[in-house]
Amino acid sequence: MSRRQESRRWLGCGAIVALLLGTAMPISPLLAAPPDDGARAAGDAADAPTAAELQERINDLQARLERLDREAAAAIEDLQRRIRQLEAELEQAQGSNGAGSGRDDEIEALREAARAQVEEESPEEREAERQREAMTGHERTQQALNPEISFLGDVSYDWSDSAIQDQFVIRAVEIGFEAPLDPFTRFKGYLAAHQEPPLLELDPAAEEAHGVEVELEEAYMDWVALPGNTGVRVGKFRQRFGTLNRWHPHALSSTDSPFALTDLFGHEGLTGIGVGVSWVLPGFWATTHSLAVEITNPDNEVAFAGADFSDPAYLLRYTGFYDFGHDSYLEIGLNGTDGPNDERSDGRTTIASIDVNYLWEPAASGRYRGFELRGEYFYSRFEDASTPGAEQTFRTNSFYAYLVWKVARQWQLGLRFDDAELPSPRSETASGLFREGLRERAVTPFVTFWQSEYVRLRLQYQHVDRDFSGPQGPEDDDRIWLQVTWAAGPHKHEAY
Repeated sequence: MSRRQESRRWLGCGAIVALLLGTAMPISPLLAAPPDDGARAAGDAADAPTAAELQERINDLQARLERLDREAAAAIEDLQRRIRQLEAELEQAQGSNGAGSGRDDEIEALREAARAQVEEESPEEREAERQREAMTGHERTQQALNPEISFLGDVSYDWSDSAIQDQFVIRAVEIGFEAPLDPFTRFKGYLAAHQEPPLLELDPAAEEAHGVEVELEEAYMDWVALPGNTGVRVGKFRQRFGTLNRWHPHALSSTDSPFALTDLFGHEGLTGIGVGVSWVLPGFWATTHSLAVEITNPDNEVAFAGADFSDPAYLLRYTGFYDFGHDSYLEIGLNGTDGPNDERSDGRTTIASIDVNYLWEPAASGRYRGFELRGEYFYSRFEDASTPGAEQTFRTNSFYAYLVWKVARQWQLGLRFDDAELPSPRSETASGLFREGLRERAVTPFVTFWQSEYVRLRLQYQHVDRDFSGPQGPEDDDRIWLQVTWAAGPHKHEAY
């Protein structure tokens, strides 16, 4: 037993003895032996105490009890003070003769080293430690390892005043999987089922397919915590060409994609299997800058040839982001992609574009007001080497622009304008002949009602004026869409 513990023990015993002695003396008269029964019986009945005397005695006893409580509390407080004083004197005596000082210095040195180590840890290491703590030792460890699952649906009724059949169409049904694999990587995967949009049948003898096709739309992994503000993406993904190409069809602001995108890349957009690297650059003349490079198989059948990775397609995107305060921002993107368009790699396709995106959403009333203005201009160069000795090069220009105005919490009004030029002989026409300069122009107003963040309804009208007739429609075409989309799960109609 240490000296400190021994002193505490003796002080405690002394406190108990003093308390007992102090409390026993005042009440000893009350504990005197009562008179015997004979003496009580011999007492005169007139000597019995009155009610006033009994009440006075009760008051006196209550006063004595209160005084005893105060004295006991004062004694305990005095003893505690003396104990603290003795402990302080003991610690001072130990410090003067050097007892225990070396151990205290060693403990303090270890604490300083631990604090320094924590300060030197990078944010990534602290996040990794937090993730490890969250994924171990909990009741729901196995459930925490499961990916987040979302189910999204997009169904519409398409009506046309032409010979295109009016029908209900499953535009898309998606099952999405998202999960952090570890503190440094994350995974996204989407399985999609869809029908081809209604087309104008050019060959009456052919049978139009109405089946639902299922495909792997995206499945990729991102490294998100690499040095130098670098990110790496590997797998199958929607490529960073412009803004709208990255969005899934159900996330678009209008029912259909702009004509320029579908003419250049088809209804599925530009999707590739490969690797992409992105960097966040210092903000020289803009708020932030980013640069992305992607190398993929040239699988797109409209723009490229698609088959062999030994001659891949390349993509480069620069993005400048300008923050105008709490209410608005401007984003400008420069895009370019190049790849072979036939299996022999004799011909190549080069496409460049510039996209502009402006968003205004007041911080005080962003749920009720706001608008977004987006547009993109495309230049394409297609080398046709399908006929040896008769190679040709086709150059086209296309653009689209649209405005979406939020007029209330649940209502949005929109207007889109398209002016697209057919990019290559792969574009089908009713006559089967292709020439440069064939264009299609469209005006598309639409109104969107958000029943909730999970359910959205849209009514869209479109008038198209074409220089040709093809599977997409006749020269003069009017259409109406009634679209319903829904989302179940943690991830909704994302636009990123």
